[in-house]
Amino acid sequence: MSALQRVAVHVAVEAGGRLLVLDDALPWALLAHGETPLAAARRVLGPDLDLGELLAVHDGRRTDGEGVFGLDLHTVHLVLAGTLPDGSAPAVAQWIPVSDDWPLVADDRVALDPAERVRLSPAVDSAPDSTSADVPVVRQRLACYAVVVADGSLLLTRLSTKTPSPGRWTLPGGGVDHGEHPLEAVVREVHEETGMAVRVTGLAEIGAEHFTGRSPRGVLEDFHAVRILVRAEPLEVLDPVVLDVGGSTDLARWVPLGEADDIGLVGVAQRGLHIALQG
Repeated sequence: MSALQRVAVHVAVEAGGRLLVLDDALPWALLAHGETPLAAARRVLGPDLDLGELLAVHDGRRTDGEGVFGLDLHTVHLVLAGTLPDGSAPAVAQWIPVSDDWPLVADDRVALDPAERVRLSPAVDSAPDSTSADVPVVRQRLACYAVVVADGSLLLTRLSTKTPSPGRWTLPGGGVDHGEHPLEAVVREVHEETGMAVRVTGLAEIGAEHFTGRSPRGVLEDFHAVRILVRAEPLEVLDPVVLDVGGSTDLARWVPLGEADDIGLVGVAQRGLHIALQG
């Protein structure tokens, strides 16, 4: 059975206590390889759309068939606030009263065409002596990272020599496993990388980065990194200890907010520091 993971971007446009829907659900689009959430949403609602805060993260599961031809599809649904200029909503749009539940498209209504199935299938690394070794392997990776602040310090982890940026600092967090809710993934990853038990207290933002480069295994990758950032707090403030020894993290520490910008942060950690300084 094929285990595939994908990301769906949903847009919540509110006006006068009403919510814009298309076909009884929030406007949505599957995130294509290399695409930003804004670009995906604009495919549905037009170039005048602007996106705001990350409002919700849900996940769904759909299983079809059995054996090698079966499908185990894990869809992570991201709901973002959206704004449209007056008069620019699609003519077929409907407006419904805002409620406590987001009207998300059902997983069984989200078709999976053959091209998308190929794109989402786990890529196989080329052998070192393969003639296709210089053809990039296409990968989209969903990850979730935590902005954890205590006593004026930010929890950070140092990237090991197994990563493309050894010695630089990032937020604790990592990849979302197939079938795993992103908010459960980040709690697991923070514990593995810092020994700290945390509780997610809020959503921060969603970002994406697309580049071609060598993986820690030396494989050339056409890589699409999709990153969810959340706020979290430790259940108990401890001295960090890396539990997952030999992985992508070789050190974890609390860094005073006023010093964090000087120790060599990667991009996602710079975003995390900005969020932390906002309070």
